[in-house]
Amino acid sequence: MKLKVMVDEDLCTACALCYDDVPEVYVDKGDGIAEVKEDLGGDGAILDCEELGQDLCERVLEVTEECPSGSLITEVIEE
Repeated sequence: MKLKVMVDEDLCTACALCYDDVPEVYVDKGDGIAEVKEDLGGDGAILDCEELGQDLCERVLEVTEECPSGSLITEVIEE
């Protein structure tokens, strides 16, 4: 399984949930607004769950559901 991860910066309320819970994927861009880490490919990055681990991918899916603003967008790509 792979995940495509994005952040809608216009919806983000800077609650810090994503980058506190999954700092491997999300970072504070300096003003509290979240973004996908550049070393992963930035917004729209494809995460390979076999390579990065199922635990990390499960945490990404959980934080996507828990995001209070709905600004985290995660698409599951089955292969």
